[in-house]
Amino acid sequence: MTAPNAQVAATIRVMRQDDLTAAADLLVLSAGDDKRHRLLERLASTEPDEIHHALVAERSGVIVGAGKIIAEPAWPGTVAALVAVAPHERGRGIGTALANELAAWARDNLGPRHLVTSTLRDDLERGREFAARYGLTVTHHSVGWRFDLAGRADELAERAARSADTAGVRVRVADFRAEEAVVLDCITRSLPGLPVPGAEDQDVDVSQAHRLFTDDAVVLLAEPRDESGAPPCGLTIVTPQSDGGDWYTVYTGVAVDHRGRGVAIALKAAALLETHRRGATAVSTHNDDGNEAILRANRAFGMQPSVGYWSLARRDDLSHD
Repeated sequence: MTAPNAQVAATIRVMRQDDLTAAADLLVLSAGDDKRHRLLERLASTEPDEIHHALVAERSGVIVGAGKIIAEPAWPGTVAALVAVAPHERGRGIGTALANELAAWARDNLGPRHLVTSTLRDDLERGREFAARYGLTVTHHSVGWRFDLAGRADELAERAARSADTAGVRVRVADFRAEEAVVLDCITRSLPGLPVPGAEDQDVDVSQAHRLFTDDAVVLLAEPRDESGAPPCGLTIVTPQSDGGDWYTVYTGVAVDHRGRGVAIALKAAALLETHRRGATAVSTHNDDGNEAILRANRAFGMQPSVGYWSLARRDDLSHD
């Protein structure tokens, strides 16, 4: 790695195990706090032969920047790249030094079979311009939403009951460990047509879905009331954030043959009620800006716009054009 110099004023080196928390704290400044669990899980991965290159920028014994190119097992052939620098250290060339080191490594280790992706908060326009310098272009934009739960118990209970009746479903909490096969099958049937991090024909390995949410996540399944023995027709997964009372909706999906019946709204209402019962004070989520049906539902729920994110991608490597 590089030694410190006057221009960069930091040492760029390979990330160590004891750097993980500090690195994740920096990377969420670019990706968003809801990505913290996945960042920590991926940074800590020691899978053999897995693409994994993570760096930190250190100055005077303090981690002031971080960058990574790491495989995303849920999307075979995909690697996720990200660079972040502490706000008070920006403008000193640290981000560029990290990105250039990653680009050099990518030229030697990645090729056309790899799809490089990134997620970046949509209030970081300079960050998007920075990513464009390395060939990453926007593939999707996800709108952010936040719903405050305080003092709304009766409203939430009434809405959950009414929306489930309208959709003709029962919504229940699943035991993921005991019902993993059922949950994964429902995810598989709900994926068609939903955006993925990169190309629309990108493969998805549903067996790796558990990596995307924490062990204390809550999985809710929607089951058709009028189809005895039928498999669940939709699900949502919500998980508590690292601190405070905020929860995050990791995933909501409805099987293709049950879309347009209000199942997603029933799941959303049930999730808000369930998280409130578990002590949550707010729930946040992101939805693709092309999914007008769910955006309309969010507005109807009274959700407030929040920070969204861009999905970016590049097929081949991170070298300069």
